[in-house]
Amino acid sequence: MAESGNINTLEWTRPDQVMQLHRMKLKKRALQARLNKTKINTAGVQRIATNLNELNSSSNIPQHVPQKRKNPFVINELCKKQKDISGLEISNDNTLFELLNINVQQEKQTLDSSANNSLTFANVLSKLESTSQTPDESISKGAKHIPLDWTLKTKVRFMSPKPFPWNGKLKTSEEASGTTGFVRCLDIGGKETTLDTSLNARFYQCCLIWQHPSLPWLELFPRSAGKVSANLATNMSMANNQCMKDALYREWCDSFRSLFHLLRARQCPYFYVCANTFTVLFRAAGICGLSEIHALLTPTTRGFRQSLKQEEIEYSMPLRKDSRRRSDGGDSDSMTTDVTSNTTNGQNNYEEEDEEEEEETQDAWLKSLGTRMTLEKESEIDNLKQSLVFVKGVETQALFNFLINCKSAIAATGALAGVPPTLLAPIAFHGATLKALKVRESVVRVDNDQYYSLELKGPLLPHVLPSLCHLMTSSQLEQYSASCAQLTSTTPFSTAKHGTGYNVTKEEDRNNVTKVPPNIFGQENLSDCGFNEELLSHFCNPDPARIEVFESFKFFNGLYTWS
Repeated sequence: MAESGNINTLEWTRPDQVMQLHRMKLKKRALQARLNKTKINTAGVQRIATNLNELNSSSNIPQHVPQKRKNPFVINELCKKQKDISGLEISNDNTLFELLNINVQQEKQTLDSSANNSLTFANVLSKLESTSQTPDESISKGAKHIPLDWTLKTKVRFMSPKPFPWNGKLKTSEEASGTTGFVRCLDIGGKETTLDTSLNARFYQCCLIWQHPSLPWLELFPRSAGKVSANLATNMSMANNQCMKDALYREWCDSFRSLFHLLRARQCPYFYVCANTFTVLFRAAGICGLSEIHALLTPTTRGFRQSLKQEEIEYSMPLRKDSRRRSDGGDSDSMTTDVTSNTTNGQNNYEEEDEEEEEETQDAWLKSLGTRMTLEKESEIDNLKQSLVFVKGVETQALFNFLINCKSAIAATGALAGVPPTLLAPIAFHGATLKALKVRESVVRVDNDQYYSLELKGPLLPHVLPSLCHLMTSSQLEQYSASCAQLTSTTPFSTAKHGTGYNVTKEEDRNNVTKVPPNIFGQENLSDCGFNEELLSHFCNPDPARIEVFESFKFFNGLYTWS
């Protein structure tokens, strides 16, 4: 009984406990080898493994405990652990590669290739560093300036994650300095002056335009009779009062004439004439690289183009497939002549008088049919962008004379009856009224993100957006976007482009003759037009790719992208 009691009180050592102790010794030796950077003999590791295998089979197990038959197909647990440990260590340290006699260079190559494909923080950071050194393709598609858009815009909204460096609440000095800078065409931010040069004053300067006529009870831009809110009693009295209409017309003629003379003298870069049914853009010589004064008119009808032909005004239609200089009547006459000659040649075999009379009748019918088909063909593009008309040089003076006497430019009925077309310009002229854009600030939330909004409403001339973008860049606003509402009928002004660069002829190339590009002379001649140097260079650029129609743009990382 005593012996049995002693047997029960004995503490037996289990084989797995022995194995655990030896594993811990093995890990400690491996760790010590890593820290000391010493090489461990692989033969010693194999000896330890064999010793552990012997321990597995044996001596510490009591003899009276029956041993299980060894399964020849079971994987040695120590070998399995060694493989797991070695696999983990291979990915972290090169010393275990030496233990297993593995080619370190090959493993490095495979690990580097897999690491490059993995999405880890270090990998993403390295990619960002590489992109900062070599520009990305998407970033390279941006530009340092927004394109020049001749489309008239009615509204623009700027959005930024940070507050804008100005606001709509102006101090007395800021409003006065902005007005003075705009009226006198002073660059209050770029040159030394005694005026207030704060961002609020410069922002207010960008929000001013000149307009004629200015009738407080009528909204004269955009010229849409359906959207005009007018006092009917006042409007009816003006429409029925010939003296009032004549006075408005005389004042308008003086203003139009003054503005056109400023354009010819190159002291005005451009201006718009907004009638009820069409819009005209006059541009000075040097703008868009053109050496002559020129004008674009859209949309037009066949009757309007026929009137231009009767006044002997030569024009071209650049947005039409056959963009040669032409007149509608000339083409119809030529087509009619061809039809008549063909039908006459087909009837030469008839010699009887009755048949000749029938031929004349048929010829007249075919002639009228050909004329009608031609007129229908010419009317297909009426009021479309293809109907845009372009004139230049002395024809621009003829177009001015035509418009100043054009009866169809003033509506006879409707809310705008008797009101002359609206003149819009960036510089002062006779009878002009100084108008300010309506500015509204707000804070909006988009997907739980807060954005600061700045909305400008009114006639947005082409120079307004580049001026505002330059102001934002100078104020170090890092990121912002803008979306515009445009007057659709004026988009052909930008689609037509009319930006031409200087092309060296073969003879000049053969004789090594070099000339200064035309925009250099144009920019120098337009130095008194009211634009600063940078803005004027933007408008005088002859590259057609710089002129585009856009509805929105974004500024990020120092570049502009638009759509």
